[in-house]
Amino acid sequence: MSFRKIHSVDLRFFCDDASGEYGLAHSNAIYCNTPFNAFWGGAQIFHDVFEHWHEEKSKYFRGQYAFNVGGEMAAMGAMWYYYETLGVYNRPLSNNGYTPFEESMRTTTEDMIEESVEYGYTYFGSALESGVPTQKPVNNGTLEYQINTMFENSKGWTFKGDSDDKERAKEYKKSISFRKIADLHRWGYRAAEKLIPDTQNNLNALVEFIEFFDVWCKNNSAEELRYYYSGMRVDVFKSGKDIKYKCTLISSGEHKDVKLTGTYTVEDHLYFEYND
Repeated sequence: MSFRKIHSVDLRFFCDDASGEYGLAHSNAIYCNTPFNAFWGGAQIFHDVFEHWHEEKSKYFRGQYAFNVGGEMAAMGAMWYYYETLGVYNRPLSNNGYTPFEESMRTTTEDMIEESVEYGYTYFGSALESGVPTQKPVNNGTLEYQINTMFENSKGWTFKGDSDDKERAKEYKKSISFRKIADLHRWGYRAAEKLIPDTQNNLNALVEFIEFFDVWCKNNSAEELRYYYSGMRVDVFKSGKDIKYKCTLISSGEHKDVKLTGTYTVEDHLYFEYND
């Protein structure tokens, strides 16, 4: 069976200035105008490799359309495909355990744009941006319902902040449209469907990906790893509809790159088992 590489994501170790935490982020998302936070964990790595890979890589998420709330909406569309259609059951989202998964998917970005409209806090750009062309509805009623719900909710948001922020909030609300919300989520759903087709092999692969990194991140410290490795690269290969992936720690110069094939600890970093 012949596999060809179809997808590659480079993540870098760094210390998040906002939180003081060490972890990973996309190599192009650390020093941009709206930098990503450091993350460490199976679901977080999964998110940036399979859901939120498109910033400055897809032609629809470059320039003014990059690193905007719109990019996260696309990622949430992808997330819904993996969770509801493919069936990746161990991809958690809600922290409280009570909010239905589909509502948590919506409010992840809804809360961001609501805050911008009600208080003028525009951390991810001064407007909701979308460079995605018009997308037809996807064959998933739950996602379409959540898209409509977000737009209907946005109509009721009113300014509640200080007068100095009112004009900024007003302009942000004008930038919100059904077309943007729908196109971004639908594009993300379809991009995920194209990247990882709905097969049992692919479901097993992604469930195991999250399981592996949940354990690996508990057994390893990002703060210590960064002394030996600059980051991590994840390559995805496809044969027919089925995928496989390879995860590699990228050496900072003193050691060999390491292909992750088991559970390791930082203390054994010089004695990793790996395949050449």
